[in-house]
Amino acid sequence: MNKESKFLIFAVEYYRCKKGLTGRQVAELFSRYGIYRVILDNYFLYHIESPDHFVAEIDELVSG
Repeated sequence: MNKESKFLIFAVEYYRCKKGLTGRQVAELFSRYGIYRVILDNYFLYHIESPDHFVAEIDELVSG
C-alpha cells in the first residue's frame, strides 16, 4: 500500500471520529461528493497540515 492510500484511510477515520459518523455514513458522503479524489489530489498539502484543515475543507465541499 502506498503512502497516499494510507493517508486516505487515516483521513476517513479522522473525519469519522471528528463528526461522530459511522464508516458507512462517511463512505456514502465521500462517494457522493468525490471526497476520496479530493484527498488523494491534495495529499502533499494535507499530510503536512493539521488534520482539522482537511475536515474543514470537506465540510465546505459537502455543504456548498
